[in-house]
Amino acid sequence: MSLQQIPKAETDLVFVCGALRSGTTLLRLMINHHPLLDNPGEMDFLFEGPDDESVNALAHYRREVSFNRVFRSTGLRIDDALSYPDLIRSFLSQLRRPGKRLSINIHRNFHRIPAIFPDARYVHLLRDPRDVAKSAIGMGWAGNVFHGVDHWIFSERDFEELSRQVQPQQIHTLKNEDLIVDPRGALTALCEFLGVDFDAAMLDYPAHTTYSAPDPSLTEQWKRNLSAREIALVESKVAPMLAPRGYAASGGAMLAPNGFEKFRLRQENRLGRVRFSIRRYGAGLTLAALLSRIVPVGGFREAVQRRVEKKMIAHLK
Repeated sequence: MSLQQIPKAETDLVFVCGALRSGTTLLRLMINHHPLLDNPGEMDFLFEGPDDESVNALAHYRREVSFNRVFRSTGLRIDDALSYPDLIRSFLSQLRRPGKRLSINIHRNFHRIPAIFPDARYVHLLRDPRDVAKSAIGMGWAGNVFHGVDHWIFSERDFEELSRQVQPQQIHTLKNEDLIVDPRGALTALCEFLGVDFDAAMLDYPAHTTYSAPDPSLTEQWKRNLSAREIALVESKVAPMLAPRGYAASGGAMLAPNGFEKFRLRQENRLGRVRFSIRRYGAGLTLAALLSRIVPVGGFREAVQRRVEKKMIAHLK
């Protein structure tokens, strides 16, 4: 099936929506090995724009975007004459490649998409929150699993809000675990939703990237890597959200922390993040990054950000 044979309603924009550490990068690599599909990656800056159309708000958004590492890597051009919605449409127009269907990875602010792209379709990428919580620690985003699961909760609640704004047929749910255990089956179903035939080249990404082939042993790592206490802490936050998304609770007792324990977990979280930052960036750059956020002087902020990004890129897989 070619794009010319696909009905116009099926060639609209696709957003891959999932929490950080849910497998969006792996899915992007698979998508990009299909001859009719293209996914330039995560672009959360698209929907972090102003809530109003004031001159100052738009100027602030354009300035913030210009500092964004992902934005700068795309080569996108900012048209100062455009409103916020038209500017986002302009960005996506610049990203389109002839003969390719465009998809974009988004991790937050899903609920803002339909106002700009009412006919877009969505791939809801899910991963077990207990695995996401542990993975967040390894990325330096959290100091413990209790706080590591927060961004998963936020993303899923945001997707619930999006779901209320669009038709059910605009959404395809894909579990990361299915993508790893049965990649061919999961990708075949995804391609059907996208209006293209599955292409075996989608599974050839290990030959051209640093990512390995799907390994089923990497699913449900929380059962091996989390303590009973950590599982209980995570489930105290996500228990009502598990079953509706196809995940079973561990069956163990939930541990709802009291006031003092919550305080201790907050401090542990902050300390863990600081320690990670110092290990990766050094104490001096960590302090400089903090100061650049408190006193966002343009030249200083940009210089610090470029130093941080250089180290970040060195650690990218």
